[in-house]
Amino acid sequence: MSHIPAVLKSRPLNLPCVERPDARELVDRSRVLVNAMLESPDDAGPNFVMLLILADQLQMLHDDFEEEVRQLRAEKLSE
Repeated sequence: MSHIPAVLKSRPLNLPCVERPDARELVDRSRVLVNAMLESPDDAGPNFVMLLILADQLQMLHDDFEEEVRQLRAEKLSE
């Protein structure tokens, strides 16, 4: 069960994903976005567009970890 609202699951701004970054790059990008949001928030809070980008990056990171878990389980079952 995913805790990400459906509206955030779609690719923000419909940007094409040319190359999927690795997990380390996603974590680094997420950290930069969070720091940018905290340093210069909008009047009502963090920048909504940055939150959408962050949600997309975190979903990709989640998917990468889920795939890794599936691979590890498959390897364990094949032993």
